[in-house]
Amino acid sequence: MALFPLALLTCLLSQIGHCAYVNMGIVNGSVVKAHSRPYMVSIQNKGKHTCGGFLVSENIVMTAAHCWKPEMTIVAGAHDLKEDRSIHTEVKLYHIHPKYNSETKFNDIMLLQLNKPIKKTKDISWITIPKKQNQDVKANQVCSIAGWGKQSDNGRSSDQLMEVNVNVIKTKDCKKQWGEPFSVSSVVCSKSRGGFCEGDSGGPLVCKDTAVGIVSFYEDGKCKTPQLPYVYTKISKYLPWINRILGRMDGRMKTVHILLLAAAFSIFTFNGTHGEEIINGKKAKKNSLQYMASVQYKDMHRCGGFLINPSYVLTAAHCYISGLSVVLGTHNIDPKRNDLRRYTVKSVHIHPFYKESPRNGVDIMLLKLSKKINLNEKVKIAKIPNKRQQVKPNIKCQVAGWGKTETRENMTDLLVADVSTINIAVCKKEWAKVFPLPHDVLCAGAYKTKSGACQGDSGGPLVCKGVAVGIVSFNFKGNCTYPNLPNVYTTISAYTDWINKVIKGDT
Repeated sequence: MALFPLALLTCLLSQIGHCAYVNMGIVNGSVVKAHSRPYMVSIQNKGKHTCGGFLVSENIVMTAAHCWKPEMTIVAGAHDLKEDRSIHTEVKLYHIHPKYNSETKFNDIMLLQLNKPIKKTKDISWITIPKKQNQDVKANQVCSIAGWGKQSDNGRSSDQLMEVNVNVIKTKDCKKQWGEPFSVSSVVCSKSRGGFCEGDSGGPLVCKDTAVGIVSFYEDGKCKTPQLPYVYTKISKYLPWINRILGRMDGRMKTVHILLLAAAFSIFTFNGTHGEEIINGKKAKKNSLQYMASVQYKDMHRCGGFLINPSYVLTAAHCYISGLSVVLGTHNIDPKRNDLRRYTVKSVHIHPFYKESPRNGVDIMLLKLSKKINLNEKVKIAKIPNKRQQVKPNIKCQVAGWGKTETRENMTDLLVADVSTINIAVCKKEWAKVFPLPHDVLCAGAYKTKSGACQGDSGGPLVCKGVAVGIVSFNFKGNCTYPNLPNVYTTISAYTDWINKVIKGDT
């Protein structure tokens, strides 16, 4: 059975103007007593409800990773979404679990760090989560869920918060019904008359006043009459990761420091500009750079990438968003063209050590394409190092991509610029004035030159002597005209073993 991302149709419906103002919601549920679930929040995009979530502290909301969208806000203290008495707060940072898989919905958990702390009131509070890792959620107990989602697949979302009781079942029985792939240790399942639907994603499964699960997925197209169990992300499985995120927020000064850092360097967060573009470059020559890939979201360019295998594109981890596709075989990616060769992404492989932001390093991701690419004169594979090697300074290299020029207009033609590598010791010394550089990066371009990268095209390759040695990762504060700090790239040779392991394991 196909897994159905609950937020997807919500996004699509919001684009075609479906109204959300009718009193329906959770499947076979009822309207909750007003403000009896003070931890519940409505996650919204452009003023429209897309997902549920729940407060776990004064400035952290827990929800499902597949609910991620740009420009998210949360509404706390709401019962009826038409009322204006609730509190609207912007999301400052997105913490998506580094092993989240958009295809299988494994590790479907995300923490939203709010722009400012929310005060406790009679209508707003946070809910307890498990304290022990992998704490068992016993089968045959009655728990509850709540949300502002639909009551059926063809219904409309609810204005008022709805709730329903559900019966927890054994995960082994759940796996037998769902089949593979399925992760018994990281999910909770329920099967009963009550359930959830589109728009309820991210809400909590509550057992004995504790949030033990996060609404994740259900049988495609059958939220009201499913044959298969409803599935939730098991919160206790992820306590070490959750505690690391929450631990960073301990102490008022630490909170202020992180938020200021995010504001100053928005490029390093998921709500930033997603990398870099080519400055002072020129149009790429015909029959060159045939490995270049445009990584796109909703048919619009998002990041660069490059083909390293007939089935795999290499790019930056911070470029990830659910629903990516890849365009290959052209230097011109004008969306008005009807002859673009577009490939859907079958699976996403973010390095397991990547942590939310390029500034933490390990900014590398492999995209497995839906089908094997036939190599020809227009589509070729980029060479990458086959073992760890150091890139010497003052080597003339090239960086290429689509997008802005001098921080202005987006380009449809592939641009390429010559850049020189910079001594890593010099690069680290200069960046230390801002923050320490992570391990396994290299530097090239910018820094006393007029060529390099800017916002919009992370993930593209740094090519030296015909070999892709780096992946465009980040620059300084989005300043492209031109910064006093070097551009930073992920060192590919540091991850050749991981790349080979992923490709070998997937074949």
